[in-house]
Amino acid sequence: MVSAKKLRSKKYGRAKFWSFIAVLSISVLVIFWFLFSAFFGKSSEIYSSNSNYIDTVKQKQQIEKYNDEFIKASTSTEDTLYKTIRVSSPESLQFEYDANAGKNIRRIYTGRRINIAVTGLDSRLGTRSNHADANHVLSFLLDSGKIEITSIPRDTYADAGMDDSTGLNKLTIVRANRGRNIYLQELAKIAGLDKIHYYVEAGFSQAMGLINFLGFKDSKSILQVLRSRTGLGGDDYQRCYNQGQFIRQMILRHYDILTGPFSQIVIRGGIALMETNLTADAMNNIIAALSAKGFPRSDSDVEIRVRPAIPINYKIYNLSDESVITSLTKKIENFNIRRQDDTNFTDNKEINVERRLTKIISEASQDSLKRPKQVINKLEIYFEQKAWHQIDNTEARNRVRDDIAKLLEDAFIKTKNPLKANKVREAIEAEKLLFEKSLRKQ
Repeated sequence: MVSAKKLRSKKYGRAKFWSFIAVLSISVLVIFWFLFSAFFGKSSEIYSSNSNYIDTVKQKQQIEKYNDEFIKASTSTEDTLYKTIRVSSPESLQFEYDANAGKNIRRIYTGRRINIAVTGLDSRLGTRSNHADANHVLSFLLDSGKIEITSIPRDTYADAGMDDSTGLNKLTIVRANRGRNIYLQELAKIAGLDKIHYYVEAGFSQAMGLINFLGFKDSKSILQVLRSRTGLGGDDYQRCYNQGQFIRQMILRHYDILTGPFSQIVIRGGIALMETNLTADAMNNIIAALSAKGFPRSDSDVEIRVRPAIPINYKIYNLSDESVITSLTKKIENFNIRRQDDTNFTDNKEINVERRLTKIISEASQDSLKRPKQVINKLEIYFEQKAWHQIDNTEARNRVRDDIAKLLEDAFIKTKNPLKANKVREAIEAEKLLFEKSLRKQ
């Protein structure tokens, strides 16, 4: 008889043998599967690649259809691994900073750059709400003799000091809620610039005055087109691109007035019309540097970038052609009728600006003799907004302007503030000279 010990040893040997067979079988299966996958999987990948080839060609064809303006506006050549800041001077290269832990920031210098923020404020007549509805940066590249326009949608995310749950952290609200300085910092950050050197701000009235000076017969229709968000498609991105295109086209079309015999009248009058820290001397230096490079040598000397970049095929309209403006206005109005959305320019449809300003002037006149501070309280905001430019009739517009200026100047003198009195007088004189050189065809 076999002892129990030998029996257990024999059973253990058989178990060890079958365990070895099992491991060997699994190994063979794994090797066989690997070889099978290597051979047939490669073929499968080739087949998959071929099946996607048609889609790839279609995508390439679509991309090739994009016009040059779209590529310039929506495609960045910058290294996507970095947030690139375009600096204005070599001195700015001496340091780097990390906006957020873990995000690399590369500062690049490609020549002298002067950045001017151009902001359209949604300030209603007689109010100081100051939402930034149009946001652009004009970068004058002095060494290359070019201009780069960076256009930013008003609802772009920015720190407006609100709780994120409110949905109110938008660039437009930063200007109203946190003031100009913080707004300019946020604007530069979104545009990928190191700093904003100068700012130019304009409300409805000032924008209409500038459009009138440029020779357009219907400034309200121009603004309606430039403010339309949905009527022309593309939402905020197409809207801010339209605004950037308007600026671009006006620069290319009218740059000669900044270098001609009446250039100083135009520059000083334009500065007086807007709210800005830009000086005539600074503007003259910029123009001299551009002109020395032969600007504009071609239409490509003014480029548009939309930031944040998004792949939209932007529509390009000839916004210098008033027949195009008329057509676009009708399209917007028809869209509004269908959508029952009449939000475009409703403020000026609801009130008679001439009548309102005439009434305020009459009230201020009664305070002029004994209550000059009341005159200032009533009229200063309308003077700052250049509110008379919302009046269509030229004679009525000039009369209202002169009445406001005279009352306000006298009130500042009576309250012993000659500096502000001089500012009012100089601004009106500059504006009168400017509009004597209006580009509107008589």
